[in-house]
Amino acid sequence: MTRLAVALGTLLALAAHAADPGEVDLRRLFPRQAEVYVTPPGGLSELRLPAEVLAACRPDLSDLRLFDRRGLEIPYVIDAGPEARTRAEVADRVEAQILEARREEIGRADAPALRREAYVVVAPTRTTEVGTWDLVMETDRPRFVRRVDVRAEAADGTGVQVLENASVFRLGAQRDKTRLPLPPLSGARLTVTVEGEEDFYLEPRLFFEGAHVLAARAEAAVDLAEVARQDADGRTVLELARPRGLVPDVLRLRTTTGNFDRPVEVWDEGPGVEPVLLGRADVFRVQALARAEEREVSLRAARGDRLRVEIVNGDSAALDALEFEAIVRRPSLIFSLDSDDGEAPAATLAFGGGRAYRPRYDLARLLGPAGARAGAALRDAARSARLGAVGPNPIFDGAPALGFAMRAGAEVDTRLYARRRRITVAPSPDGLSRLSLTAEDVAHARPDLADVRVVDAASRQWPYLLDRDGVERWERVSVEAPIRRQRTSRYRFGLRAAPARLDQLVLDADTPFFDRAFRLVATTEREPERVLAAGRLRQPIGKPGPVTIAFPPSRIDGLELVVEDGDDASLAFRAARARLRLPEVYLAAPAGEYSLLVGDPEATAPDYELARMRDVVLALTSAPVVTQAPGPNPDYSARARLTSGERLQGTLAQAVLWAVLLAAVAVLVLLTLRLARSGDPR
Repeated sequence: MTRLAVALGTLLALAAHAADPGEVDLRRLFPRQAEVYVTPPGGLSELRLPAEVLAACRPDLSDLRLFDRRGLEIPYVIDAGPEARTRAEVADRVEAQILEARREEIGRADAPALRREAYVVVAPTRTTEVGTWDLVMETDRPRFVRRVDVRAEAADGTGVQVLENASVFRLGAQRDKTRLPLPPLSGARLTVTVEGEEDFYLEPRLFFEGAHVLAARAEAAVDLAEVARQDADGRTVLELARPRGLVPDVLRLRTTTGNFDRPVEVWDEGPGVEPVLLGRADVFRVQALARAEEREVSLRAARGDRLRVEIVNGDSAALDALEFEAIVRRPSLIFSLDSDDGEAPAATLAFGGGRAYRPRYDLARLLGPAGARAGAALRDAARSARLGAVGPNPIFDGAPALGFAMRAGAEVDTRLYARRRRITVAPSPDGLSRLSLTAEDVAHARPDLADVRVVDAASRQWPYLLDRDGVERWERVSVEAPIRRQRTSRYRFGLRAAPARLDQLVLDADTPFFDRAFRLVATTEREPERVLAAGRLRQPIGKPGPVTIAFPPSRIDGLELVVEDGDDASLAFRAARARLRLPEVYLAAPAGEYSLLVGDPEATAPDYELARMRDVVLALTSAPVVTQAPGPNPDYSARARLTSGERLQGTLAQAVLWAVLLAAVAVLVLLTLRLARSGDPR
């Protein structure tokens, strides 16, 4: 293994010497940097990346490079570490021989009676092949929480506390802890004390197990900022901002609430990302005599810039002082570099900005599945390098990352668009601006949004990307008095702007209890009536609260609710609100004044080169634009739709066609009349 490591280190060193900075100074692409210190005499080294670096980079670490003192690029291998966080493999198992057993019930005035069990056992005299022993408790009890103390008797008869206030518990399926690690205790006499407040004795079976715990991967915990929160309908829904370089494997909850047990779901959200369930778990905490808790949710890889967390509270109060932190694995860079002074920086780590492509070092394959043996050799032979303070890169080129895409497109005939909204684009680091369309914009645009244009004062259009369901916005809707007919009530809801794209309706009712069949019906231009949802409209006894009707996102002109009342009176709804799904426009344009145009029913969707690099663009940081209220376009001309460009040709072609048809009809009529006049009078 040592010989292989030396060979691999030599390959890394040769690759480093072969690197050429080329004509373009790559260091100008990265806004942040930090010095790297290598232990003399250098050679194969491993640099563990901190969370600060990961948060500033793209998830694939493509915008990260190592440069030596001469500014030459240093090839490296990214080692993500083991896949599992921790894993134990049982290699040895010995049943404990109980020498003594005692149990007692201790009454307490201000708390439930305490049931205490004490067992005297002897630790195995032989050592396990994989290290130290764990004390394992087995019981058939389905639910329990116990505090455990372990005391060892020393050779001189004095006692040594081995474990104090440890806990074992089982709180349902896959929520248990019955293993307690022990220090080296070959042949020691142990007293195991088990205490609990439940009305039964645990009576466990005790085992000593030698477990080989695989090396845990290096991780970092990073607090996530809360963007939005809503507590309603027995749920807490939060949106958390996710730095683009942090792809958490686990989301951990923090709260000051003492006891809880809540289902939690975590969803992936963000520009250009369909909502995807990343993980689901039950989080809990039981503060009995011993504390038992599980506050983590394992996640799949996220793509969006936000995490939506949904916590089901039921009738319980929302969790107090709720916060979240992302648990991310800390990858390492393995590289080869000489160093004659450990106090002087041997290299510079430049990172961030999202402007560089991932380097294609052939050595990266050493840590792939085919290079498992080579990867193990690298990890074993590399020495630890350290990172200095992170700061700005003084030679960073701060020009917008999308500068290459900031080119005006073809001119637009602004007379064709019925609506206009003035917008102001401010300077942004990456040259990407974000514009949220309003309900009024959507109402006047085509259903497919093909007529959305952003133009400058010279009527030139500027490229953009469209996220159709980029924003969720709640809006109050009016509720008309019900129309009752044949034991059925029909409620009509008024939208502030229609047509609109909706996916939820929430109703506040004055009736304390009801359980009735319903249909939620939409009206559109093409369909006079389309059922969006159907089922039972329920308000449980003693649980007043809003009633939510969810349905697939739909573009509608009107919304009606049909409720089967039977012989009961019609329900009274005091308020209603709908959740709108609104588009967002991501614009690549320099700072300045622009106009958003919509309202051309004959427009075709634009085709911009920017769409071919959608993932790269949406990974950049966008800045919101300043907008004015939408209104009529003063340049709009209905005549222009008939006389402009290709449309004029189409209009003329249709006119000619109609003229030919009318002429043909006239000829047929004349022929028919002539035949009728010249006919035989007999």
